[in-house]
Amino acid sequence: MSLEVAPKLKEGRAAIVLIPLLVMHLVLISLQIEDRGGTTLFRKWVVTSGAPFLSASSAVSRALGGVWSGYVWLVGARAENHSLRETLSALTIQNQALAGLKLENDRLKQLLEFKDSRGIQALGARVVGRVPDYLAHMVYIDRGTADGVKVDMAVISGYGAAGRAVLVSPHQAQVQLITNADASVGAMLATSRSPGVLRGTGGNLLHLEYINNTEEVAVGEIVVCSGLDGVFPKGIPLGKVVNSRKGRTVFREIEVEPFADLLRIEEVLLVVRAGDQVEPAMPPAP
Repeated sequence: MSLEVAPKLKEGRAAIVLIPLLVMHLVLISLQIEDRGGTTLFRKWVVTSGAPFLSASSAVSRALGGVWSGYVWLVGARAENHSLRETLSALTIQNQALAGLKLENDRLKQLLEFKDSRGIQALGARVVGRVPDYLAHMVYIDRGTADGVKVDMAVISGYGAAGRAVLVSPHQAQVQLITNADASVGAMLATSRSPGVLRGTGGNLLHLEYINNTEEVAVGEIVVCSGLDGVFPKGIPLGKVVNSRKGRTVFREIEVEPFADLLRIEEVLLVVRAGDQVEPAMPPAP
């Protein structure tokens, strides 16, 4: 048995030695054999066998380069997008501020036009606060006794009568709006000149009282100040009739909608009486 294994081991050892020798021989031959272009066979083998690996590495390199470029571009795009958002936000705020200034300018222009058209002397003021809801028809303005404001000074908007000063401190005044439940204004119908009293209701509408049932008062009739209350100048617009019907007594039941938007009022004029000493007509910019 051992005699049969020994020759096989010798044949295996010979093959192990012979195969490397053959490979080396082929390599040496390939280093010497050249094609018509002068390229050796060994170099061709190396290039041919390495081509797939070179192609794969090149593809991986391109892919990684594309991913990196995309990442860098994405970071740059995000930064640019953030910058554009900040610019847009700043421009939006600026645009809103300009729109607010334009609206304020329009309101002040309306006040001045109203003042000039009525030929009255007035002191400008801004609304700086409102009292709680249960007295929502009271506002505060930024003018007081230091500016010449007195109790019972008439307060008007760019569209008509707004209220009167009831409490005055050195630099502020409380104004009772004509819609206040305790407010009353001497009034008259613009067409018939019939006098009456316009009272606040605590709501958005006013009641015109002491107009006789026998008088025809149409919806849309204009109501103005009569000047008989000693507060508001005669002829200052108050509002228009929105409901008119005969009452249960001798007087009609008439509801009036004020011309002034008293819920959104921001700037006003205080009517100056003869002999009053006041500051310049318009308030300083905040």
